[in-house]
Parts: sequence; structure tokens; C-alpha cells
Amino acid sequence: MANKLTFESVNCGDVLPEVKEHIDQETIWKHAVGSLDYNPVHTNPEWCKTAQVFGLPVPVQHGNQTMSLMCKVITNWAYPVGGRMKRMEVKLIKPVPVGSTCTYGAAVTEKHPVGKGGGNFVTLDVWAKNQDGELVGTGIAQVYLP
Repeated sequence: MANKLTFESVNCGDVLPEVKEHIDQETIWKHAVGSLDYNPVHTNPEWCKTAQVFGLPVPVQHGNQTMSLMCKVITNWAYPVGGRMKRMEVKLIKPVPVGSTCTYGAAVTEKHPVGKGGGNFVTLDVWAKNQDGELVGTGIAQVYLP
């Protein structure tokens, strides 16, 4: 039987399982509907051919979509055992054009024992890289663990 994830079982340097996602136009359109962000830089491939925002002739993934996929790494890891997000800060470094395949990951960098009664949390470095290994997003997250 696998060990249950707890604050005590986590160590600095632990690497969370990565998430890999291919970014296609249909996924971007669905995210536009969910986020109510219909900016043509995300949703209009014909417009992007001439506008070339970010110097690209194709739509790009929403920034908050990149952030949500970074969050997915954390929720896949912590939420099944009752962990929950305390906070997350992300810096988006470069656009993610349609057709990209990105990998999202995180590693434990700090442990913060608060004491009896809960509130123990860990700090994670989070990141997103495109298929060329280039960083497209980076940040930190704090996660409460049981």
C-alpha cells in the first residue's frame, strides 16, 4: 500500500508528478467560454494571421489557462488527501501558441509547521515549459497539507 501524503511525509526537494497537455484550438475556445475572455488573440485564427500579436500568426493560450494547468499539478497531488491551496503567484514569461505541448511541474522548496490544530503548509516552485524546454511560466504556491 502506498504511503498517504501528509505534511510529515513531504520533504524539501520532492518533485510532484508532471502534467503534460497539448494545446489545440478547441481547448482554447472552451476556455474562452469558461473564462468569458473572447479576445481574438485567443479565439480568431483568421484574425491572428494578419494581426500577429506577439509576432505569431496563430492564436495563443489564455494566460489564466496556463496558470490553471500549473494548478492542476498541485490539485492532482494534494487534493485527493484533503490538501488545499493557500496562495499562488505566477509570472507568465512567453505566449503559448496553439499546437504547443507543454509540461507543467512543481517541487517542494519549504515546509512550514504551524503546530497542532492544522495550518501546516509547504511552499512549491511551480513552472510550465513548452515542447522546446523553454520556460513559459514560473511561480510559487503554498499548499496546506493534512
